[in-house]
Amino acid sequence: MIQVQTADLGREGFHGSGRLKKTDKKRSLLSVCLILAGAIHLLGLMAFGTYTLFKGAVPRMPFTSEGGVPIEDAGVEAPPIEEMPELAEDSSMASETAALPNNAPDLETDAILFTAAVSSSALPMPSAPPSLAQAGPVSAATDAMVSRGSARTGAKASAVNFFGVKGDGTNVYFVVDLSDSMLEPERGGIAGFASVKSNLVQMVQSLDEATRFNIVVYGAAGVDRFEVESTLATPEKKKAAASFIDKYNNSTERRGTQVNNYRPGIPVFGLIQNDRGTDRATTRLDLGLLAALEGRADTIFLITDGKAPTLAEDKREEARAAWKDAALTEADRAKYQKEIEKWKKDYAKFTAEMQAYRERYKDLLAKRDEKIREAKSKGDGKVREGADYVDYGVRIPGLPSAPEEPKQPEIPQPKNAGKVVKEAGNLYDEAGLIRRIREVAMQVYGKSDEPAPSIHTVGYMSKSSETKFLQALAAKNNGTFKSISAPVKPASP
Repeated sequence: MIQVQTADLGREGFHGSGRLKKTDKKRSLLSVCLILAGAIHLLGLMAFGTYTLFKGAVPRMPFTSEGGVPIEDAGVEAPPIEEMPELAEDSSMASETAALPNNAPDLETDAILFTAAVSSSALPMPSAPPSLAQAGPVSAATDAMVSRGSARTGAKASAVNFFGVKGDGTNVYFVVDLSDSMLEPERGGIAGFASVKSNLVQMVQSLDEATRFNIVVYGAAGVDRFEVESTLATPEKKKAAASFIDKYNNSTERRGTQVNNYRPGIPVFGLIQNDRGTDRATTRLDLGLLAALEGRADTIFLITDGKAPTLAEDKREEARAAWKDAALTEADRAKYQKEIEKWKKDYAKFTAEMQAYRERYKDLLAKRDEKIREAKSKGDGKVREGADYVDYGVRIPGLPSAPEEPKQPEIPQPKNAGKVVKEAGNLYDEAGLIRRIREVAMQVYGKSDEPAPSIHTVGYMSKSSETKFLQALAAKNNGTFKSISAPVKPASP
């Protein structure tokens, strides 16, 4: 018995030991699996982190149609901003033909526009006058422009005889007046201006090829430039300049500037105003000079009849602050409403009178139109500055003047503390304008540590007051003045 028990106990101990070993193996296997899982997880995190860091450090390609940026990073592209179209001068001039205006206002439409205008407590701030450039500190873009290397570097000076004014320069700008007054009969009309152009072409041809030059023409609407920046006087550029000059003031119907492609990026002299005592825009001599200053010319030659532009002090910054508290008064609103109602009645009357006029005198009007067409075909016609038409000298007996169109009332302006908010201050007199021109020149040229340019002026049959302005402009800017007392003769071959 004792032996059996001993044997049984031995077998039981053996089997218990086996069960323990199996349990230890399972635990060891579980531990290994946990360790491996942890290691794999850690390696995965490390790989993801490395990828993320690498992705952020690598420079990204700009988006292209071929997929330089992953689709998840390519955001929705903003629509392009449409630029304001350039204002081009309407060079087709109206004849004397009296016709019912095509822009006669629709009375119902006008009433709607009026209601919208006076129902607001304050009218919107008017747009800036057509000086088209902010005054004050030079912009960052302009800083870069005026601080770059001088356009005169490496250029060669050329001597120029500009209608009797002699000067020389390495970066020469020719500034030419295209205004109607330059085409008046006493200056030879279209043929006389053709002589001015032929002389200018000859001056360009005389420039050394290593001299830089540019041509700027201006009128009442703005400025056209031959080149955006001055260019070397190579044979190719001289030929192109001759073509540029040739296209201006070739007829009484198409005269003045054509594209008005200059917008100053430098401080303006002041805000442009209508000529004193008129409702007509002044000629843009200011823009012509600004274009030459912005091109950093060392010598500027100017030919004009001499009329100084009408400019006022720039008060736009002060106006912006004052506009915040400006409002249209009830008294001004009521007054304007009465004026507009009267104007609508007057315009309705004018429309009826014009229709009756055209019907009553249709035969005489047709006869006059035919004579005007004949005069145009012959190239006749007299230009008078400030006139809305070309005078072809056609007079028809028995044909009276057409009814006069009533003038639309001016929209009242909001006031601040009882005063109208104005963007323009006092008008510059001629001495003040010349000082302002000098100030802007010193500011622009001082950025690149260059001397201000010489401004030579030619008065083309100028009046005495205009002659004084041109004399002073040249004298204050290291230049010479020359007066021309008769129409310019064509350049000799």
